[in-house]
Amino acid sequence: MATRQSAKALEAEQKSAEPKRRGRAADSVERIYGIVKEFAIDFRFRPGEKINEVELAAQLGVSRTPVRAALNRLESDGFVVSVPNKGFYARNLTPDAVRDLYELRSAIECAAFVLACERATDHEVEATIAAWEQHSDLDEQGSWAKIALADEAFHMALTKLSKNTQMASALEALASRIRFFRRVNLEVLAQRTGSYQEHAAIIGALRRRDAAKGAAILQKHITLSSAHAIDVATRGLALIFFGKAA
Repeated sequence: MATRQSAKALEAEQKSAEPKRRGRAADSVERIYGIVKEFAIDFRFRPGEKINEVELAAQLGVSRTPVRAALNRLESDGFVVSVPNKGFYARNLTPDAVRDLYELRSAIECAAFVLACERATDHEVEATIAAWEQHSDLDEQGSWAKIALADEAFHMALTKLSKNTQMASALEALASRIRFFRRVNLEVLAQRTGSYQEHAAIIGALRRRDAAKGAAILQKHITLSSAHAIDVATRGLALIFFGKAA
């Protein structure tokens, strides 16, 4: 009788522990995905390079299972490509690919700005402006990495004012794919100064609900960023990995 009760108790304990194990496994997969995604964003995988899953798993101290799961998700995100019977490769860095990303960004943000002028309340507009003003002193601190994140947040906030969730989701996915170029762009003091002035002009147009003017400024702003990003892609790996032109 005691043996049967012990067996039942053990079975109950195992069932109770199963959800916790699944939860830990899910957390591990999500954590590895986040780490590997940052590697991809920062071009820790060189463009066109085959990703060694065994080495990556060893580096992260995990099995290949969460690494493979992360790479599958990153393929959907546009960071890597899989080749049958060969494995995963880092995305290629080409001027045309960069241009395509920035053209998509321009289309989303300009259309979203027009909708924001129509749909956002005065309170929402002022809250967005207040959030931007909190980061206005970052130029003086010279923290270009923080400036890049603030810049990304500002453009996301503008797009969310459109109240179009599909536009916001599309831009969020796109933002991670161009984050590296945004960082490189804002390392240059002149670029940071110009970006701040353009943001101020965009905000002025938003306050006036001047959709045409604001969209035009946004388009010019993104076009200038695109030109710099395409230049980075054209000059290639030397600039990316060593901070100088080839």
